[in-house]
Amino acid sequence: MNAIIFDIDDTMYDLCWPFAMAVHEVFGSRYSSIIENVYIRSRVRSDEVFEDWNDGKITSDDMYAYRNKNAFEDNGIEISREQALLIQSFYKKYQKKISVTPTVRSMLTELKNKKVTIGLISNGGSDNQWAKVHTLGLTEWIPEENIIISGDVGISKPDPRIYDIAREKIGISVENAWYIGDTYINDIEASKKAGWNSVWFNRRNNTIPENGPMPDYEIHTEEEMASIVKKLIMS
Repeated sequence: MNAIIFDIDDTMYDLCWPFAMAVHEVFGSRYSSIIENVYIRSRVRSDEVFEDWNDGKITSDDMYAYRNKNAFEDNGIEISREQALLIQSFYKKYQKKISVTPTVRSMLTELKNKKVTIGLISNGGSDNQWAKVHTLGLTEWIPEENIIISGDVGISKPDPRIYDIAREKIGISVENAWYIGDTYINDIEASKKAGWNSVWFNRRNNTIPENGPMPDYEIHTEEEMASIVKKLIMS
C-alpha cells in the first residue's frame, strides 16, 4: 500500500490566514486587497534567508524583518523593520489559533482507519514546528515517530537527504512513498530527486520553473487533496 507523507505549512492548513490576521492587526484593512500577493512574496523571501538562519548566520529577528519588509516592498509598499517585526509578533499569536478544516480532518481519519502509513516532513525550528503539530492536533492521526522536522535532523528541504531520512525512519519503500506539499522546489523537485512520487498542492497557482520535473499530480484545493489521497490508497 502507498504511504502518504505531508508537508505542514500551506498543506495541512492555510498559512495565509495567520499572516493576513497579523497584517490586519498592524495596518487594519489598508492592504486587504493585496494581502495574498504580499504573503506569497513573504514565502519567497523567507526561503532566500532560511539557510543562513538555519546555519546560525542571522538571527530570527533578522529573518522575520527581511521576509516581511521585502514582501511589502515587492508590492510597492515601504514598511519599517519595527513594523515588520510587529507583524511577526502578531503572526505568532495567530499561529496558536490555526486548525485543520473538516475536509482535512475527514481525510486523515480515513487514512488512519484504513491503517495507511502517514507522516510529515517539515522545514523549520523544532519548537516552532512541533507547536504547529500540536496546535493542529496532528498526532491524533500521525505517530510522532513519523514526523520529521528539519530542525531535529539537521537537514532541510530542498536537500533530498531529508526524504531519505524520512523513508528510513518511517520504514517505507521509495516506490510506495508519496509526498504532498505546496512548495515546488522544496517539496516537488526535492522529493523527485529522492526518487519519491509527488503531489503538488499548488494552493497559490504558481507555475513550474522551466525544465523542472513534473509532479505526478497537481491539485489546488483541500477537496482535491482528499480526492487524490483516496485514489492513492486504493491503487
